[in-house]
Amino acid sequence: MNAYEMRKLFTLLEYNTAISREDFEANFHRTAERVTFSFNGWDGASYDGETRTARVYRTTIKGYEEVRFIKVGKHLCYIDENSDILEKATGITHKEAEWLIEVQRRG
Repeated sequence: MNAYEMRKLFTLLEYNTAISREDFEANFHRTAERVTFSFNGWDGASYDGETRTARVYRTTIKGYEEVRFIKVGKHLCYIDENSDILEKATGITHKEAEWLIEVQRRG
């Protein structure tokens, strides 16, 4: 399933760009898994495939159990398993992270 379609399952806030902290905590859990990924330039910095490493989050939402998610600041992103990005400095490819939704702060 297309991970971006998952947005339709939530009550979207802030001009349809965010979910509540409660929705996030009820539907996603942090795992011991780690993933090295690239934002591939959309973060304004990784134009040459520079990578970051983050903990993987998983969900129990039916149909999305195998999707790897990461949380960077307030951004909840998913790993696009079909997109390999070359890190020019190392010559190694990594998966691309795609933005999914913002997670609101505790209010």
